Amino acid sequence: MVNLLNLIIVNCNGRELLAECLESLRVQVYRPLAITLVDNCSNDGSVDFVTQIYPEVRTIALQNNAGFSAANNMALKIVRSEYVALLNNDAVPHPLWLKTLVEALEAHPE
Repeated sequence: MVNLLNLIIVNCNGRELLAECLESLRVQVYRPLAITLVDNCSNDGSVDFVTQIYPEVRTIALQNNAGFSAANNMALKIVRSEYVALLNNDAVPHPLWLKTLVEALEAHPE
């Protein structure tokens, strides 16, 4: 099944932020949802934490810190979905956030 929406999160040494952020995505009403985490060379165990606790998250571990914009652009080149949303690793969206977003996009494709 192709996901209608792929969510990209860029991280750099934000392991302490990721649990709350990713848990908020697990309870999103909208499904199916693909999540891609681009890690900017963290040394705080972020990648291991995500791969162990959140196996549904596609993880791209960069060997150097490419910066926020470049990391998002790398992910944008490989994700395949109708829509893409970018989310900061410290964000904790409401459970209806993605459902509301997709409904608005579908209602107003322009």
